[in-house]
Amino acid sequence: MSMTYKNILVAVDETNESLVAFRRAVQVALNNVGSRLYIVHVIDTRSFAFSESYNFEMMEKFTNNKKDLLDSLEKKAQQSGLTNIKKIIEYGTPKHVIARDIPQQEEVDLIICGVKRKGELARFFLGSVSEGILRNARCDVLVVRNN
Repeated sequence: MSMTYKNILVAVDETNESLVAFRRAVQVALNNVGSRLYIVHVIDTRSFAFSESYNFEMMEKFTNNKKDLLDSLEKKAQQSGLTNIKKIIEYGTPKHVIARDIPQQEEVDLIICGVKRKGELARFFLGSVSEGILRNARCDVLVVRNN
């Protein structure tokens, strides 16, 4: 049985691991003719929970930086031959937004993400986004390693 994906989500940030996942997502989208690629970045609002005052100016600069990242990745995907691309910036807990919220809204059938090797202590306190996606997603998930 052949499986084709129509809506492919790739989670990105500025890490090498996510850029490897992005390149894989572009290839998967090209192999699934007619599919749509969602390039997604989730701004983790938990990092702002501990600041004394929520700084809207800082959040706006941070958001603009992420828009620039997504614009750059969109251009790379277009240069590879993709035309059906949607960029999404969301706010919240990345593993929940990527695994549940966006896939439900956009009918995503494949999530692609990179994995960053963390120590046991960091994984205990922070959790792994890729692990959270694997546990919570209701669609296929491809976790790409940067070897």
